[in-house]
Amino acid sequence: MDSTPAHTIRFEHVSKIFDGRVRALDDVTVGFEPRRVTVLLGLSGSGKSTLLRHINGLHEATSGTISTLGVEVSTAGGPALRRLRRDVAMIFQHFNLVGSMSVLENVCTGRLGALRGPRLGLFMYPKSIRIEAMEQLARVGLADKAFQRADTLSGGQQQRVAIARALIQHPKILLADEPVASLDPVSSAGVIDLLGRIAREDDLTVVCSLHQVEVALGFSDRIVGLRAGAVVFDRETATISSADALSIYDSVAREVAEASTGSAQAASQPAALAR
Repeated sequence: MDSTPAHTIRFEHVSKIFDGRVRALDDVTVGFEPRRVTVLLGLSGSGKSTLLRHINGLHEATSGTISTLGVEVSTAGGPALRRLRRDVAMIFQHFNLVGSMSVLENVCTGRLGALRGPRLGLFMYPKSIRIEAMEQLARVGLADKAFQRADTLSGGQQQRVAIARALIQHPKILLADEPVASLDPVSSAGVIDLLGRIAREDDLTVVCSLHQVEVALGFSDRIVGLRAGAVVFDRETATISSADALSIYDSVAREVAEASTGSAQAASQPAALAR
């Protein structure tokens, strides 16, 4: 009997081309298993964020197919995508909070997908949601900040609010797009530790893009390396050394060095001919 876990997310030969010329994903075939933390590792521009945004249909693939929680994202219509997005929460690099709102109201907005009509002000949300929002804030260590404006918090605190907002969706999948890129090292460590703990407690499937190798090694069950939109590395974290993970970047560095050497040699040829 096959003991391989079913994939919660599956990409089959997915390519994404922007403006008819920029290939952001290049024939990507990869799956993500349930209740595991996978880190997408690579340089800026390697395709990490683009891949994440295909999981919940924020980007539409140029070719190939994507299945998320059994939904064919590539062909799903508006209602199906809206239902899917209730189960797929996303955390962004720049938090995406409404600065003028209270912390508590920002967390409540995580339930908008399950409510009808707009909510203008905190007390337009049902009491049950406000109570749960306080519980989620307590979980991320910010219950005492509930009634402050979100833009008065530090970067690390704002990212914790964003995590609480994601959790109130009761997601099955949590996507995190460079969640610590804007934070100092101490705040980064706190946010990553929090994400790891919550992933274990809630049995979440987590796909997180990062570019910090040591952070990725300490956080993930598996690392998928991307370069120029293609998957170039895919291994269980327990089998990876820092040197292995850094090879994702070393190969880029070698290509850049070779390209620079080639350009320099080409530039020197006219001068040599003129002598």
